[in-house]
Amino acid sequence: MRFPFKKEPDPFAPATFSEEPPVVEAIKRRPWWQWTLAAVLGIVVLMTGFGVYTYFKTQWQIQEDVPGVAKREDDLQPFNALLVGSDSRGDLTEEEQLELGAAAVSGERADTIILAHIDPQENRVTMVQFPRDLYVSVAGGSEDKINAALLGGPDDLVKTIKNLTGLEINQYVQINIAGFRDLVDALGGVELCITEPIPFDPQTGIEVTPEEVGMVRFDGDRALRFVRSRAFPTGDFARIQNQQKFVAAAINKITSGSTILNPGRLNRLAQVAGDNLKTDKHTTILGLRNLAGRLRAFDPQHYEAYVLPNLGIAAINGASVVLPDEEAMDVLFGAIADNESPAATDGVPDIEPSSVAVAVQDTPGNAGAAAGAAAALVEATGTRLKEPIEVVATGTTQARARRKTLLVWDPERPGTEMKAELVAAAVPGAVVRRGELENGVDVAVIVGTEEFVTEKLVQLVPIELPEPGDPPAACR
Repeated sequence: MRFPFKKEPDPFAPATFSEEPPVVEAIKRRPWWQWTLAAVLGIVVLMTGFGVYTYFKTQWQIQEDVPGVAKREDDLQPFNALLVGSDSRGDLTEEEQLELGAAAVSGERADTIILAHIDPQENRVTMVQFPRDLYVSVAGGSEDKINAALLGGPDDLVKTIKNLTGLEINQYVQINIAGFRDLVDALGGVELCITEPIPFDPQTGIEVTPEEVGMVRFDGDRALRFVRSRAFPTGDFARIQNQQKFVAAAINKITSGSTILNPGRLNRLAQVAGDNLKTDKHTTILGLRNLAGRLRAFDPQHYEAYVLPNLGIAAINGASVVLPDEEAMDVLFGAIADNESPAATDGVPDIEPSSVAVAVQDTPGNAGAAAGAAAALVEATGTRLKEPIEVVATGTTQARARRKTLLVWDPERPGTEMKAELVAAAVPGAVVRRGELENGVDVAVIVGTEEFVTEKLVQLVPIELPEPGDPPAACR
């Protein structure tokens, strides 16, 4: 039975204050993870906006018009990048210049010039470094050291390289001395394998003691001293090799997870780039990153590094210069233009000519020819930088006279076939055969009755690189 005195609620009465609105209840029930997700998304939006702003601001700062640079039409086709280190001291104080052995200079010259040929499809890189004192025709027609081409700006240097090599330049990247130092510091330093002590160089202040040999850490100042030092037995040529090795280590650090995943380090790199880096107008920051990735792996199977072929040091108008080896340059840049390995194209084994012991003989029918043939062989296989083959004997053999010159190598002795190939490259048209040789003779040259003709040996040997995963013992 219904209770007659129970008061029914008024359906039109307003809600009391003790009742919470539905919207408040909905807010209270919202899961915690939704708030977390919203906060993370907000941070990502802010960071992305900052990143995009930094990206385009830096890109605007570093790009400039270099008319001689040809834009790449196809990202999969081989291309050439010119990497330049400027000797500009603009951002160094007088005290820093003195400490680093970088005396004040007027204008801006190219302290380092590297041409990198890259085949994206085959993942193959060929790098050629130019001695800064190389004596060439610079843009405008005058003869000068190649580093002076930068005095007229990046476009003059690009035109000089194009005229010298016959190759198009598709990317241009330049950094100055102070920028190099700051770049290394922004990376937190770079480690490099040093296998032998480096005596103190009073010009740059670099020194690596016997106790430090192994993986040596370089900060910006020390790195700059190292790559600028010529205090090595081969002077500027050792300096070139050191620069290429350091570039490899720096690129490896730039593209490593310790850099990519470090916002603070990335921001410092962006600041250094904006102040010290130049690129052509076609090269974006993303393009720079891709280029760095291409140059990162120094795998000898896919990477070759060369010093520009040259005839060594000479004096012209009282100045010390490096003379180009034009015949070898033609072979080198012809191979690069054809997207081939220069070392494989030259047709000469990668062994030192001085390691080949040769006996030169004539026959009774042309007695006396051996001496002239030996002199011609020495002339054809040596340069100012390389010792020629070793002639260990000359004389007359009692074998019957031959029309063509004969080269003999001994199959019982390892390595002599390759040595015969080297000699054959210098004596075109000679017949090569197996035979038995005396001890101490790698190849016998029996001069024929035809005129003994030699051809200058063009041998392109890349800088030796360690196999991946097999560092020198001192650096393991």
